[in-house]
Amino acid sequence: MSSGWPACINPGSLFLLTTHDDSPAPSIARDAAFFGLCVLLLLPSIWSASSITGQDEYFLSFRTVFEMQERGEWLTPYVNGEVRLQKPPLLYWLMRCSYLLFGSNLFAARIWTVLAGALMALFTAKLARRYQGSGYLAGVMIASAAGVMIESRRAMFDLPVGCLCTIAIYYSTVWHSSGRLTSAIASAVALGLASMTKGPVALWFFAAPMIAAALTRRRRSPGRIWHWLVAAAAFAAIALPWPLWVQAAHPQFWAVMQAQAEHREFGWPTAKRLGQLLGAILGLAVPWSIAVLAATFCGLRTKSTERDPARWLIAWVLIGLLPFLFMAAFERYMLALLCPMAVLAAHWLQGRTPPVQRVQLIIAATITSIPVAVFALFAAWFGFSYLLPAIAIALLITTLRMARRAQPNVSATALLCGAQLCLLLGFVYPSLGINQLPAALPDDLATTEVRTFARPQPGMLSMHLQRSVQQMSDAEGLAERLANYHGYLFVLDSDCERIEAAARTANLAIERVGSFHSFYSRKAWLKFFRQGLTKQEWLDAIANRTATNLKPRFVYYRLP
Repeated sequence: MSSGWPACINPGSLFLLTTHDDSPAPSIARDAAFFGLCVLLLLPSIWSASSITGQDEYFLSFRTVFEMQERGEWLTPYVNGEVRLQKPPLLYWLMRCSYLLFGSNLFAARIWTVLAGALMALFTAKLARRYQGSGYLAGVMIASAAGVMIESRRAMFDLPVGCLCTIAIYYSTVWHSSGRLTSAIASAVALGLASMTKGPVALWFFAAPMIAAALTRRRRSPGRIWHWLVAAAAFAAIALPWPLWVQAAHPQFWAVMQAQAEHREFGWPTAKRLGQLLGAILGLAVPWSIAVLAATFCGLRTKSTERDPARWLIAWVLIGLLPFLFMAAFERYMLALLCPMAVLAAHWLQGRTPPVQRVQLIIAATITSIPVAVFALFAAWFGFSYLLPAIAIALLITTLRMARRAQPNVSATALLCGAQLCLLLGFVYPSLGINQLPAALPDDLATTEVRTFARPQPGMLSMHLQRSVQQMSDAEGLAERLANYHGYLFVLDSDCERIEAAARTANLAIERVGSFHSFYSRKAWLKFFRQGLTKQEWLDAIANRTATNLKPRFVYYRLP
């Protein structure tokens, strides 16, 4: 069994992750240091236009806050000039506040999800600590999980909801064991904030471990029932005012909620949906997916106890997944379930013999190394960067060597896996220049109307101009829309012929001002190259070591 790291001033001194005794709870200072370390893992590249993004971020999150800002509006979110009631406004409020403090930039927009990821890691560690050791291994697994690594770099709702639900669940377990009123109130406050981030789904993520506990861990709490009456009042004070106000101010609110439900495509579970759901939840936990599966298999054969809560954690995940069996959902919706998965895997891994630990760590290190190696080689081959790929390969080799030790250091290997993903997502990936805009754009963009055509790309135009750039529809009547528009129009080169034909139909003197090549994110962050590339085009690009033909070309026009 591996031993804890020496208590010296280095990252390892923050953890003592592999202890199995009832060590005293780490100090507030050590928890703060762990939180800071998680922030350092999740922070790099959030200020970069070429960092990981997606359409929901650059076309909805950024622009909604800009339009609220332009209107001087706090209570009602707007996008595309219309009321947007699909999501509660807490994240929008936080982004507006950081815009006021730091300016309207990417760092200000994304810092809240970085903090959410780090807090989720910390409170997962605190929850794990209630059952075994220092708990920090579970926290590192959260911070190094692909789902958290990716979503912490995007201004989206799902990671803040996962964080706040984890905090609420942690304080509910504290109340259950200590009976302190303050813990019940803290749980209710966190749950209320989660509801103000993404609505009623937070209630289900909170209910799942409660139902699981009732089924697997029947023990009375010393707390008073009236504590939860106070907690319910605290929750209602946070979660209810905005929905009640918005229903009164915007009577269409309930219809919008019904439309949202219809978009979820509810239906009976199928084998295909079950497979997709399993792949999604395990994908969020990469590189710890195999450890989670192994821990689940072992946990199902043991009785849940106060010191070994495996069955409770497994039931928590399964119950939490139930609604997603009946509806279509993105994998990021299930981020809140990473907490029990990390606690389960960490608890199981710490109790294994060195050979079993070594196998699991080699698997995790290998899974991490594959995307790191692919992107590092891509960046180096096409000349985007040479130093970063060299560092990435060196870190990859170090991680694999650490994992293969006869007496594996679980904590160090887990941290190195996180460092690899940090280097990949925080440095190597941004070096590719995805969503990058040229420096030589017209000076009068800042004072002129700007739109994109048929799609929300280039995605970073709104953030570049610090205002909401709307999209011109490609529906019928394009010539008339062009005739009534005065300003710049950004068009993908495949649409240029259509734009110019419509301009001729309307007798418009349209000016092609310039063009540029740039990778751009098409919904998923991995889809950044030109759509429709053939095998031969890929082979030619690789042979010539030039990525220009892999990039889409944008053209921008000026309409008088």
